[in-house]
Amino acid sequence: MQYLILNGMKYGDSLIPKITNSLSEKLQNKNLQGEILNLHSKDIKPCLGCFKCWVETPGICIIDDYGREVAKKTIQSDYLIYITPVNYGGYSAELKKAVDRSLPLLSPFFRVYHEEIHHEMRYDKYPDFIVIGTLEEPNEEQEEIFKKLVQRNSLNNFAEQSSSQIIYSSDAEETIETKIEESLSIIGGNDD
Repeated sequence: MQYLILNGMKYGDSLIPKITNSLSEKLQNKNLQGEILNLHSKDIKPCLGCFKCWVETPGICIIDDYGREVAKKTIQSDYLIYITPVNYGGYSAELKKAVDRSLPLLSPFFRVYHEEIHHEMRYDKYPDFIVIGTLEEPNEEQEEIFKKLVQRNSLNNFAEQSSSQIIYSSDAEETIETKIEESLSIIGGNDD
């Protein structure tokens, strides 16, 4: 089983090593293999919204940069994990670019799913979805928007299971560990 972590945190953020080290250790304990992509160090241009990935180059973005690699690694993973500061209830700009550039993973055709209109699947399998957001301090409004965003992204990206968690800058190391363990509870096959 493979995981992919898309780290949308700013370079030098003090929570990065705490979260990524804990995540890596816990994922290895579950006998998973994978990698962390630090998006702040990757050249990923914004989506053009041209939809050529649907009609001219099906499944492949026309922009030839690291965004193509992120989409490829995403669809090859079993678990997709986002790490991001929560900005107005949403993802960081770096993560948002990578998310938008994953549009080619969806089919341009539509279907009714849970009484809503959604894209059809382009592939047979999509990764389960875990999102860890960070905030300086609790903010009920931003947290509610964030959890709804994660839930909607999970639905739109065909994840069978998903979870989200908020870590505060003031959280003690033990609290961070507990929150990360809770976020990973959707992963089966724990061998520890």
